[in-house]
Amino acid sequence: MGVRILNDKDGYKCLYCSTTMVAFGNIFYEDEDVEEFLKWLKEDARHFTHQELENKIYEWRKTKGLTQ
Repeated sequence: MGVRILNDKDGYKCLYCSTTMVAFGNIFYEDEDVEEFLKWLKEDARHFTHQELENKIYEWRKTKGLTQ
């Protein structure tokens, strides 16, 4: 059990906990590699508050040149 990735038919993705079956965090775009983000994070994404996780996603996007 752990963090899993949900995909929709349009290519958007989000994280969910397979223990509680609850989605959390931000929506990832079709061109973003969520598995890469989880490896970059190096921690269980469920350990972060919503704001902390949002900040980590922004930081990761910034390192990948996906945001300004």
